[in-house]
Amino acid sequence: MSAPSPRGYSIVVVTHECARHLGALVASLNEHLDGSQELIVVDNASSDAPAAVAGGWKGRHRFIELGENAGFGVASNVGVAEVAEPATVLLNPDTEVLDDGLGRLAAAALELGGLIGPRVLNPDGTIQPSASGPEVGVWPWVRALVPGAVQPAALLARTEPYRLERRVAVSWLLGACIAGPTDVLRRLGPFDPALHMYGEDVDLGLRAAAAGIGSWLDPGACALFHHGQGSSVVAHGSREGWRAAGTLNWRAVLRRAYGPRREWLAWRALRLNLRLRLLAKAPLGRAGERDRRALEAAIAADPPPVLGDPAHAGPNGPRGSR
Repeated sequence: MSAPSPRGYSIVVVTHECARHLGALVASLNEHLDGSQELIVVDNASSDAPAAVAGGWKGRHRFIELGENAGFGVASNVGVAEVAEPATVLLNPDTEVLDDGLGRLAAAALELGGLIGPRVLNPDGTIQPSASGPEVGVWPWVRALVPGAVQPAALLARTEPYRLERRVAVSWLLGACIAGPTDVLRRLGPFDPALHMYGEDVDLGLRAAAAGIGSWLDPGACALFHHGQGSSVVAHGSREGWRAAGTLNWRAVLRRAYGPRREWLAWRALRLNLRLRLLAKAPLGRAGERDRRALEAAIAADPPPVLGDPAHAGPNGPRGSR
């Protein structure tokens, strides 16, 4: 590991067949950051020359080639294990930063001693769901039955906190961008390698909370685009193809954390939420492929896989049973 810099944070990115997106991310980092941050790229056996793209970063960088597609969680854990700075920012390769706020995000993580994420935008500038309130109990049903557009702020903080304009405590953060103290991330894993791809971010938030570590969303810290067209498109052939595997893993994570009954009720609330969304959009002609695929995936997500002990033992951790 290299010596820490005065700026105090490193950026870890995991790649798999997404050099084009990585190039756009690196260009945005070059535009908005001063180059004092170390960029660590961990690659899962890509064939599109990501090492050369990572080398386009104007600051220090390291490229770690795993030699196989070990999964997002394993690769992220390898990257975090190499960080020498007190804070780490985990970024998806299909993101682009829009300002110089990653440093503010990292500083807030150190101040809070926990995990924090920014406002995440779709490429068209609309807000992307990037954090959640509780996934079990009454709140999923509130989220299903009361449209977020008419909820007061007190409810939004527990259902759709990404709609708020202030820093708010959340249950979990979208994995596209998460900052945390490096030692905290290492202690958590940060990710469970049993989850090859999808659901790692939900699991991280729930395990962090169980360990007394908070998660926050701060829309004022920085902003970034998340294209949602990275490795998942390679794996499934479309932007929405991930939903079946993603919903299964979501169920598995909740079942491990809360038990089968509370997870089953959360799954039912999700299905109701998606059905009502389709019904509300249909008369307006707004129901699209994304809504239909989400509902189909939620209905088909049964039974969920069984995850083993989430405890970690180094970058690779234990591999829970499937």
